[in-house]
Amino acid sequence: MKDWWEGLQRREQGWLLAGGAVALALLAYAWLWAPLQGRVDRLQAQVTEKQELLQWMRRSAAEVRQLRAKAGRAPRRGVGRSLLAMVDESAKAQGLAGGLRRVEPEGGNGVRVWLEQVGFSELAYWVQVLAQDYGLRVTSLGVERQDAPGRVNARVLLERGS
Repeated sequence: MKDWWEGLQRREQGWLLAGGAVALALLAYAWLWAPLQGRVDRLQAQVTEKQELLQWMRRSAAEVRQLRAKAGRAPRRGVGRSLLAMVDESAKAQGLAGGLRRVEPEGGNGVRVWLEQVGFSELAYWVQVLAQDYGLRVTSLGVERQDAPGRVNARVLLERGS
C-alpha cells in the first residue's frame, strides 16, 4: 500500500486526501450528527407535549378543587334525619314504594332494605340518588332476577357516608 501511495503524483495524493476527508465528514454526519439531531427534535416535541399536558392538568386540578369546595358546601337532604325516614321518602320519590317490603335498622349507622318485584333500572337510579343526595353508601347489595323482564328482588344494606 505504501508503494502504491508513493507511486502516485502529488496532485493525485491531494485529491485522494481531500476525498477521504469529505467521505469521513459525510460518514460522521450520517452516523453521528443526524441521529443525534433527530433525537433532540423528538425530545423537544415530547417536552412541548408534556408541558401542554401539565397545563391541562393544572387547569383540571383547579376545577376539581372548585367543584369539591362547592360540593362540600351543598347540604345533603337527609342530614340529621332518621335513616328509615330517608329510605322511605326516597323510595316513594323514585316510585319504589310499592316494592318496598321491609326496612329495619342495622347497627347504629345503617339500615337494611328488602324490595320485591321492582325494576332494575329504577333500583340502580334509587341507589345513586341515595348516594348523591342523601350521603348514604351501599355496603351490601343482593339482586335476584325475576320472571318478568327487568324485574328483580333486592336486599340492600345502606350506611351513612363517612
